[in-house]
Amino acid sequence: MSNFFAALKDIWRLAYPYFLRRSPGEIRLWVIGPVKMPENVIGLSLLAAVVLLEIGFSYMAKQFNSWYVGFGNSIQEKNWGAFLDSFKIFTILAIIYIVIAVYKSYINQVLQIRWRKSMTDFFVDRWLAPAQHYRLRLVTGPADNPDQRIAEDVHSFVGQTMVLGIGFFGNTVRLGIFLTVLWTLSEQFPMTSFGLSFSIPGYLIWLAVLYAAAGTLLTHLIGRPLIRLKYDQERYEANFRFGMARIRENSEQIALLGGEPAERAELGERYGSILANVYGVIQRQKKLNWFTSFFGQFSVIFPYLLLGPAFFFGKATYGILMQAVSTFSSVQDGLTWFVDSYATLADYRAVVQRLVGFEEAMQLATEAATQPPHIARQAGGAGVLSADNLVVMLPSQSPLTGAASLTLGRGDRVLLTGRSGSGKTTLLRALSGIWPFGQGRIEVPSAASVFVLPQRTYLPLGTLRQALVYPKTLQAYPDAAVREALQAVGLGKLATELDDAGNWSQRLSGGEQQRLGVARVLLEKPDFLLLDEATSALDEAGESEIYKTIVDHLPNVGLISVGHRSTLAAFHNRQMEMKVVGDGLFSPGQPVAAAAE
Repeated sequence: MSNFFAALKDIWRLAYPYFLRRSPGEIRLWVIGPVKMPENVIGLSLLAAVVLLEIGFSYMAKQFNSWYVGFGNSIQEKNWGAFLDSFKIFTILAIIYIVIAVYKSYINQVLQIRWRKSMTDFFVDRWLAPAQHYRLRLVTGPADNPDQRIAEDVHSFVGQTMVLGIGFFGNTVRLGIFLTVLWTLSEQFPMTSFGLSFSIPGYLIWLAVLYAAAGTLLTHLIGRPLIRLKYDQERYEANFRFGMARIRENSEQIALLGGEPAERAELGERYGSILANVYGVIQRQKKLNWFTSFFGQFSVIFPYLLLGPAFFFGKATYGILMQAVSTFSSVQDGLTWFVDSYATLADYRAVVQRLVGFEEAMQLATEAATQPPHIARQAGGAGVLSADNLVVMLPSQSPLTGAASLTLGRGDRVLLTGRSGSGKTTLLRALSGIWPFGQGRIEVPSAASVFVLPQRTYLPLGTLRQALVYPKTLQAYPDAAVREALQAVGLGKLATELDDAGNWSQRLSGGEQQRLGVARVLLEKPDFLLLDEATSALDEAGESEIYKTIVDHLPNVGLISVGHRSTLAAFHNRQMEMKVVGDGLFSPGQPVAAAAE
């Protein structure tokens, strides 16, 4: 029972925010046209309309049930006039039923679209909050597949919530309606066996409840393992897609290394997990299908076996028999809703667990950046970027590197050196603000901009101009400035291709990609620039050319460079080397004058 209430709590946690969202919305109403109102009012209105139409749908089911009496009796009595009249009544009922069914489906779909957009916006906004997507990988691992959670699971959650929620509500309403009818029929339709009649108040209800309860219990016992299997299936499928995406992204390196057999073996293992789980799913589904198929087929004849003797022994008319069978079947359908929906419920529970897990992972990532222990980042007024008593840790809270005191003023150029694994890159991540794990304080001047160039330059899909101005928009810089920046970094030959679309990360060499990254810096003109081996793909002559370009174009930028080549010292006025200070913790040594001083 505790699991049931926990599941309801998870569903409510995911569902209710949309219906409280007061952001501006607009909906087009028939005859009136577009109407502006808060989104939560639109959502609640659509939900109320669906609920009312579902009630109307249930009411029409009762009217059809009553129609069976006259229709069946007209057949038994061979009354042609009554037979034709029953078809007239049926036509009227059918028209009303169709109108309700069409609009119920239409409004339901409109609500789903708006609800899905709201949930998608919510998750995308949280995922793409500053550095959140990066910290999410550190907290939960790269295989958590946020793309699948947002694209597929949100869609499934909204659709299945409406299908199951409205289905459960409708079945409950119809169950309430037909239980009343069934109680009345239990009095008019006595239990008959071998010509003997027994008067048991509400016996049809008790038999329907016992029959449905037995079916529900057995279905749950047989199908319960499907919830975990469905959850694992989506995870294994996502990991397989993730592996193939990694191969596509790194196809050149794999081809150069001849790594296809290793990648094939890795994909084989991932797909093997899918197959093993699939076999578990189909084996369990087979057992569930054996029972539900038998239960479904027996449910068709069960009311006839139960009620037929009363008709054959003259205790009821054919019309009453048809009404009784229809009523019993409706009650039985309502009581066995859980049985009929079990496979969908198993899928739904898995979707809910994945979305809740994704939300909790994002909460952990947020807490890592906002709750102690974490690196405090605040505005300073001295015109320098500084670190005070900084200790940078791994997500496990193990200390990695630190800086008791580090300052970077405008025009300062610091070369940070040290052996691999000493935490140089992680220190730059902390200074940039994306690495929260640790303690101490970093101060950045108010309104100052910090720009980071990693070793690998990210190039988004689209035109070369889009890649060059990233993360700004195309309108951020004039065309002349864009072309000048390209020329300054030695890529002037590409000026004619600025508006050509393509996969530029495949078309440009590693060195050209790094030059393009520096061109971004020249356009951005930041106050502080952090270079993490951002010219490592260039030869020494090209690297010197690029650094001279940075110094000439941005003489007042505060610069920290991570690099290994001794020739870089010529472009810096201070040099700091990462050294072990105790317990494996690295820290920058005292700054010494570099060649540029």
